[in-house]
Amino acid sequence: MSRPLPIDQQVLHTYVAMQNLAHGRAINDIAEEIGRSRFATARMVRRARELDLIEVRAKFPDPVDVDLSARLVQRYGLRSALVVAAPSTSMSEAREAIARITARYIADDLEEDDVVGIAPGRTLVLASRLVPELPSADIVQLTGVGAPRLEDGVEVISNMGRASGGATYPLYLPVLLMKDPKARMFLQHPSIQRTLRRMDHLGKAYLTIGGWPGASLLAQQLTDLGERDAFEKKGVVAEIGTALLDRDGSSVSGLEERLVGISEESLRRVPTRVGIGGGAGKERAVIATLRSGICHVLITDVRCAQAALEA
Repeated sequence: MSRPLPIDQQVLHTYVAMQNLAHGRAINDIAEEIGRSRFATARMVRRARELDLIEVRAKFPDPVDVDLSARLVQRYGLRSALVVAAPSTSMSEAREAIARITARYIADDLEEDDVVGIAPGRTLVLASRLVPELPSADIVQLTGVGAPRLEDGVEVISNMGRASGGATYPLYLPVLLMKDPKARMFLQHPSIQRTLRRMDHLGKAYLTIGGWPGASLLAQQLTDLGERDAFEKKGVVAEIGTALLDRDGSSVSGLEERLVGISEESLRRVPTRVGIGGGAGKERAVIATLRSGICHVLITDVRCAQAALEA
Protein backbone atom coordinates (compact mmCIF):
# COMPACT_ATOMS: atom_id res chain seq x y z
CA MET A 1 0.00 0.00 0.00
CA SER A 2 1.42 3.42 -0.96
CA ARG A 3 2.03 5.92 1.81
CA PRO A 4 -0.49 8.76 2.19
CA LEU A 5 0.60 12.00 0.59
CA PRO A 6 2.16 14.24 3.29
CA ILE A 7 0.30 17.46 4.04
CA ASP A 8 2.97 19.67 2.50
CA GLN A 9 2.82 17.64 -0.69
CA GLN A 10 -0.97 17.86 -0.65
CA VAL A 11 -0.63 21.64 -0.58
CA LEU A 12 1.86 21.59 -3.46
CA HIS A 13 -0.28 19.19 -5.54
CA THR A 14 -3.33 21.36 -4.95
CA TYR A 15 -1.44 24.51 -5.91
CA VAL A 16 -0.14 22.95 -9.13
CA ALA A 17 -3.56 21.61 -10.12
CA MET A 18 -5.25 24.94 -9.43
CA GLN A 19 -2.66 26.83 -11.46
CA ASN A 20 -3.19 24.49 -14.41
CA LEU A 21 -6.93 23.83 -14.31
CA ALA A 22 -8.37 26.97 -12.73
CA HIS A 23 -5.95 29.61 -14.01
CA GLY A 24 -4.98 28.02 -17.31
CA ARG A 25 -1.22 28.12 -16.83
CA ALA A 26 0.82 25.78 -19.01
CA ILE A 27 2.41 22.71 -17.39
CA ASN A 28 5.87 23.84 -18.58
CA ASP A 29 5.54 27.20 -16.82
CA ILE A 30 4.42 25.61 -13.55
CA ALA A 31 7.18 23.00 -13.77
CA GLU A 32 9.82 25.72 -14.11
CA GLU A 33 8.38 27.58 -11.12
CA ILE A 34 8.41 24.59 -8.75
CA GLY A 35 11.63 23.07 -10.07
CA ARG A 36 10.14 19.79 -11.33
CA SER A 37 10.03 18.15 -14.75
CA ARG A 38 6.95 18.71 -16.91
CA PHE A 39 6.10 14.99 -16.60
CA ALA A 40 6.26 15.09 -12.81
CA THR A 41 4.17 18.26 -12.77
CA ALA A 42 1.53 16.70 -15.04
CA ARG A 43 1.39 13.66 -12.70
CA MET A 44 0.79 16.04 -9.77
CA VAL A 45 -2.24 17.50 -11.52
CA ARG A 46 -3.60 14.02 -12.19
CA ARG A 47 -2.97 12.83 -8.62
CA ALA A 48 -4.58 15.93 -7.11
CA ARG A 49 -7.76 15.01 -8.95
CA GLU A 50 -7.51 11.34 -7.97
CA LEU A 51 -7.18 12.31 -4.29
CA ASP A 52 -10.12 14.72 -4.49
CA LEU A 53 -7.90 17.63 -3.50
CA ILE A 54 -9.65 19.71 -6.15
CA GLU A 55 -13.06 19.61 -7.76
CA VAL A 56 -13.68 20.32 -11.40
CA ARG A 57 -17.29 21.23 -12.14
CA ALA A 58 -18.99 22.33 -15.32
CA LYS A 59 -20.77 25.68 -15.03
CA PHE A 60 -22.44 25.61 -18.44
CA PRO A 61 -25.41 27.99 -18.15
CA ASP A 62 -27.94 25.94 -20.17
CA PRO A 63 -29.40 22.56 -19.07
CA VAL A 64 -27.09 20.50 -21.31
CA ASP A 65 -25.28 17.35 -20.18
CA VAL A 66 -21.76 18.12 -21.38
CA ASP A 67 -20.39 14.61 -20.78
CA LEU A 68 -23.16 12.78 -22.63
CA SER A 69 -22.96 15.28 -25.48
CA ALA A 70 -19.23 14.63 -25.94
CA ARG A 71 -19.66 10.86 -25.71
CA LEU A 72 -22.35 10.86 -28.42
CA VAL A 73 -20.08 12.83 -30.73
CA GLN A 74 -17.26 10.34 -30.22
CA ARG A 75 -19.44 7.24 -30.50
CA TYR A 76 -21.30 8.21 -33.67
CA GLY A 77 -18.82 10.50 -35.41
CA LEU A 78 -21.02 13.59 -35.18
CA ARG A 79 -19.84 17.17 -35.61
CA SER A 80 -21.59 18.06 -32.37
CA ALA A 81 -24.40 17.01 -30.05
CA LEU A 82 -26.53 18.73 -27.43
CA VAL A 83 -28.03 16.41 -24.81
CA VAL A 84 -30.72 18.31 -22.95
CA ALA A 85 -31.36 17.58 -19.28
CA ALA A 86 -35.16 17.75 -19.39
CA PRO A 87 -36.96 18.34 -16.05
CA SER A 88 -38.91 15.08 -16.43
CA THR A 89 -39.31 12.12 -18.77
CA SER A 90 -42.75 13.19 -20.03
CA MET A 91 -42.90 13.77 -23.76
CA SER A 92 -44.34 17.28 -23.50
CA GLU A 93 -41.73 18.53 -21.03
CA ALA A 94 -38.89 16.87 -22.94
CA ARG A 95 -40.14 18.47 -26.16
CA GLU A 96 -40.29 21.92 -24.54
CA ALA A 97 -36.79 21.58 -23.07
CA ILE A 98 -35.34 20.43 -26.40
CA ALA A 99 -37.16 23.26 -28.19
CA ARG A 100 -35.52 25.87 -25.94
CA ILE A 101 -32.02 24.55 -26.68
CA THR A 102 -32.89 24.19 -30.37
CA ALA A 103 -33.94 27.84 -30.53
CA ARG A 104 -30.61 28.82 -28.96
CA TYR A 105 -28.70 26.60 -31.40
CA ILE A 106 -30.50 28.04 -34.44
CA ALA A 107 -29.84 31.59 -33.26
CA ASP A 108 -26.12 30.80 -32.92
CA ASP A 109 -25.92 28.77 -36.15
CA LEU A 110 -27.69 30.96 -38.71
CA GLU A 111 -25.59 33.31 -40.78
CA GLU A 112 -26.38 36.16 -43.13
CA ASP A 113 -27.74 35.01 -46.52
CA ASP A 114 -28.14 31.36 -45.46
CA VAL A 115 -30.74 29.23 -47.23
CA VAL A 116 -32.18 27.14 -44.42
CA GLY A 117 -34.54 24.17 -44.52
CA ILE A 118 -36.94 23.63 -41.61
CA ALA A 119 -39.23 20.62 -41.12
CA PRO A 120 -42.60 21.50 -39.54
CA GLY A 121 -42.36 19.06 -36.62
CA ARG A 122 -43.86 19.87 -33.23
CA THR A 123 -40.52 20.53 -31.53
CA LEU A 124 -39.46 22.96 -34.25
CA VAL A 125 -42.80 24.75 -34.08
CA LEU A 126 -42.15 25.35 -30.37
CA ALA A 127 -38.56 26.39 -31.08
CA SER A 128 -39.68 28.85 -33.76
CA ARG A 129 -41.75 30.70 -31.15
CA LEU A 130 -38.63 31.21 -29.05
CA VAL A 131 -36.02 32.31 -31.59
CA PRO A 132 -34.89 35.92 -31.25
CA GLU A 133 -34.13 38.19 -34.19
CA LEU A 134 -32.04 36.26 -36.71
CA PRO A 135 -29.64 37.19 -39.52
CA SER A 136 -31.35 37.63 -42.88
CA ALA A 137 -31.89 34.16 -44.35
CA ASP A 138 -34.30 32.37 -46.67
CA ILE A 139 -36.49 29.83 -44.85
CA VAL A 140 -37.62 26.75 -46.79
CA GLN A 141 -40.18 24.24 -45.52
CA LEU A 142 -38.68 20.77 -45.99
CA THR A 143 -41.80 18.58 -45.80
CA GLY A 144 -45.53 18.79 -45.90
CA VAL A 145 -47.41 19.06 -42.63
CA GLY A 146 -48.16 16.11 -40.38
CA ALA A 147 -50.42 18.04 -38.00
CA PRO A 148 -54.20 17.88 -38.52
CA ARG A 149 -54.28 21.58 -39.45
CA LEU A 150 -51.91 22.84 -42.16
CA GLU A 151 -51.57 26.22 -40.46
CA ASP A 152 -50.13 24.55 -37.33
CA GLY A 153 -47.24 23.13 -39.31
CA VAL A 154 -46.61 26.12 -41.54
CA GLU A 155 -46.33 28.29 -38.39
CA VAL A 156 -42.65 27.34 -38.06
CA ILE A 157 -41.92 28.88 -41.48
CA SER A 158 -43.78 32.11 -40.78
CA ASN A 159 -42.19 32.50 -37.31
CA MET A 160 -38.68 31.91 -38.66
CA GLY A 161 -39.35 34.20 -41.60
CA ARG A 162 -40.41 37.04 -39.31
CA ALA A 163 -37.32 36.54 -37.14
CA SER A 164 -34.94 36.57 -40.10
CA GLY A 165 -36.67 38.98 -42.44
CA GLY A 166 -35.78 36.77 -45.40
CA ALA A 167 -37.97 35.12 -48.02
CA THR A 168 -40.12 32.17 -46.97
CA TYR A 169 -40.95 29.08 -49.01
CA PRO A 170 -43.89 27.21 -47.43
CA LEU A 171 -45.52 23.92 -48.45
CA TYR A 172 -49.27 24.18 -47.97
CA LEU A 173 -49.78 20.43 -48.31
CA PRO A 174 -50.01 17.46 -45.94
CA VAL A 175 -46.86 15.37 -45.68
CA LEU A 176 -48.73 12.30 -46.93
CA LEU A 177 -50.79 12.30 -50.13
CA MET A 178 -53.65 9.91 -50.75
CA LYS A 179 -53.09 6.88 -52.98
CA ASP A 180 -55.12 8.45 -55.79
CA PRO A 181 -52.59 9.33 -58.57
CA LYS A 182 -54.45 12.59 -59.13
CA ALA A 183 -53.27 13.75 -55.70
CA ARG A 184 -49.81 14.38 -57.13
CA MET A 185 -51.31 17.12 -59.31
CA PHE A 186 -51.13 19.37 -56.23
CA LEU A 187 -47.33 19.25 -56.51
CA GLN A 188 -47.53 21.12 -59.83
CA HIS A 189 -48.94 24.26 -58.26
CA PRO A 190 -46.52 27.17 -58.91
CA SER A 191 -46.06 27.98 -55.20
CA ILE A 192 -45.23 24.33 -54.42
CA GLN A 193 -42.79 24.12 -57.34
CA ARG A 194 -41.13 27.33 -56.12
CA THR A 195 -40.46 25.74 -52.73
CA LEU A 196 -39.27 22.42 -54.18
CA ARG A 197 -36.80 24.19 -56.47
CA ARG A 198 -35.40 26.21 -53.56
CA MET A 199 -34.52 22.95 -51.78
CA ASP A 200 -31.68 22.50 -54.28
CA HIS A 201 -29.86 25.46 -52.70
CA LEU A 202 -29.98 24.57 -49.01
CA GLY A 203 -26.93 25.09 -46.83
CA LYS A 204 -28.49 23.89 -43.58
CA ALA A 205 -31.42 21.65 -42.65
CA TYR A 206 -33.17 21.28 -39.29
CA LEU A 207 -35.43 18.22 -38.99
CA THR A 208 -37.44 16.61 -36.24
CA ILE A 209 -37.16 12.87 -35.63
CA GLY A 210 -40.43 10.94 -35.55
CA GLY A 211 -40.59 7.87 -33.30
CA TRP A 212 -42.81 5.01 -34.40
CA PRO A 213 -45.54 4.33 -33.58
CA GLY A 214 -46.58 6.63 -30.75
CA ALA A 215 -44.34 9.65 -31.30
CA SER A 216 -44.85 10.24 -35.00
CA LEU A 217 -47.59 12.25 -36.72
CA LEU A 218 -46.91 10.34 -39.94
CA ALA A 219 -47.44 7.01 -38.18
CA GLN A 220 -50.72 8.36 -36.82
CA GLN A 221 -51.85 9.33 -40.33
CA LEU A 222 -50.99 5.87 -41.62
CA THR A 223 -52.90 4.35 -38.70
CA ASP A 224 -56.01 6.32 -39.68
CA LEU A 225 -55.63 5.01 -43.24
CA GLY A 226 -55.13 1.42 -42.08
CA GLU A 227 -51.63 1.31 -43.59
CA ARG A 228 -49.28 1.50 -40.61
CA ASP A 229 -49.00 -2.24 -39.95
CA ALA A 230 -47.51 -2.88 -43.38
CA PHE A 231 -44.64 -0.48 -42.69
CA GLU A 232 -44.06 -1.72 -39.16
CA LYS A 233 -43.69 -5.22 -40.62
CA LYS A 234 -40.93 -3.78 -42.80
CA GLY A 235 -39.22 -2.66 -39.60
CA VAL A 236 -39.87 1.10 -39.62
CA VAL A 237 -39.04 2.69 -36.25
CA ALA A 238 -38.39 6.29 -37.31
CA GLU A 239 -38.78 8.97 -39.91
CA ILE A 240 -36.74 12.09 -40.55
CA GLY A 241 -37.70 14.34 -43.41
CA THR A 242 -39.26 11.94 -45.92
CA ALA A 243 -36.93 9.06 -45.02
CA LEU A 244 -38.37 6.02 -43.23
CA LEU A 245 -35.74 4.14 -41.21
CA ASP A 246 -35.49 0.69 -39.66
CA ARG A 247 -33.62 -0.03 -36.43
CA ASP A 248 -30.30 -0.32 -38.30
CA GLY A 249 -30.75 3.09 -39.91
CA SER A 250 -31.46 1.64 -43.35
CA SER A 251 -34.09 3.31 -45.53
CA VAL A 252 -37.45 1.57 -45.98
CA SER A 253 -39.25 2.06 -49.28
CA GLY A 254 -42.95 2.24 -50.05
CA LEU A 255 -44.06 5.86 -49.64
CA GLU A 256 -41.71 7.70 -52.01
CA GLU A 257 -44.46 8.73 -54.43
CA ARG A 258 -46.78 9.93 -51.68
CA LEU A 259 -44.54 11.88 -49.30
CA VAL A 260 -44.30 15.63 -49.89
CA GLY A 261 -40.90 17.20 -49.31
CA ILE A 262 -37.19 16.85 -49.79
CA SER A 263 -36.03 13.39 -50.87
CA GLU A 264 -33.48 11.51 -48.78
CA GLU A 265 -30.99 11.73 -51.65
CA SER A 266 -31.33 15.52 -51.81
CA LEU A 267 -31.25 15.81 -48.02
CA ARG A 268 -27.92 13.99 -47.82
CA ARG A 269 -26.42 16.62 -50.13
CA VAL A 270 -27.18 19.45 -47.68
CA PRO A 271 -23.86 20.51 -46.10
CA THR A 272 -25.18 20.75 -42.52
CA ARG A 273 -28.01 18.52 -41.25
CA VAL A 274 -29.40 18.75 -37.71
CA GLY A 275 -31.69 16.08 -36.21
CA ILE A 276 -33.92 17.09 -33.31
CA GLY A 277 -35.99 14.84 -31.07
CA GLY A 278 -36.24 13.09 -27.74
CA GLY A 279 -38.50 12.01 -24.92
CA ALA A 280 -40.26 8.76 -24.14
CA GLY A 281 -40.99 6.76 -27.28
CA LYS A 282 -38.15 8.16 -29.39
CA GLU A 283 -35.23 6.07 -28.14
CA ARG A 284 -35.26 3.63 -31.08
CA ALA A 285 -35.87 6.48 -33.51
CA VAL A 286 -32.87 8.46 -32.28
CA ILE A 287 -30.64 5.37 -32.48
CA ALA A 288 -31.85 4.61 -36.02
CA THR A 289 -31.21 8.20 -37.08
CA LEU A 290 -27.70 8.11 -35.66
CA ARG A 291 -26.97 4.83 -37.44
CA SER A 292 -28.31 6.22 -40.72
CA GLY A 293 -25.64 8.90 -40.88
CA ILE A 294 -28.20 11.45 -42.04
CA CYS A 295 -27.39 13.97 -39.32
CA HIS A 296 -24.20 15.86 -38.58
CA VAL A 297 -25.64 17.32 -35.37
CA LEU A 298 -28.08 15.82 -32.87
CA ILE A 299 -30.20 17.63 -30.28
CA THR A 300 -31.89 15.15 -27.94
CA ASP A 301 -32.51 14.42 -24.26
CA VAL A 302 -30.66 12.39 -21.64
CA ARG A 303 -32.98 9.40 -21.96
CA CYS A 304 -32.39 8.97 -25.70
CA ALA A 305 -28.67 9.74 -25.43
CA GLN A 306 -28.16 7.03 -22.82
CA ALA A 307 -30.10 4.54 -24.94
CA ALA A 308 -27.92 5.41 -27.96
CA LEU A 309 -24.71 4.93 -25.97
CA GLU A 310 -25.91 1.57 -24.66
CA ALA A 311 -27.09 0.35 -28.08
